[in-house]
Amino acid sequence: MTATYRRTAATMSTDVGDDVVALQAERGFAFGMEEVTASVWRLLEQPRNLDSLVGALTTEYDVEESQCREDVGALLDRMEAEGLVEQVQ
Repeated sequence: MTATYRRTAATMSTDVGDDVVALQAERGFAFGMEEVTASVWRLLEQPRNLDSLVGALTTEYDVEESQCREDVGALLDRMEAEGLVEQVQ
């Protein structure tokens, strides 16, 4: 079973045109997101697992599923390390 991710409560975000800027308030860290990264963030408005994210992104973008899975997995790891997202049970 794959982990489900959600945005952390300490993270605020706003759209800036097509981009997103997220602020991790507890750390005072800003994270700018463009294109695919912004799409992932918007999809995480509701908790989702990697399969759900990959399914949505491969429909929206011209990308191989295996490459998308690898890239989004790495992105989620980075976002989790920065305190932007967390895994839920």
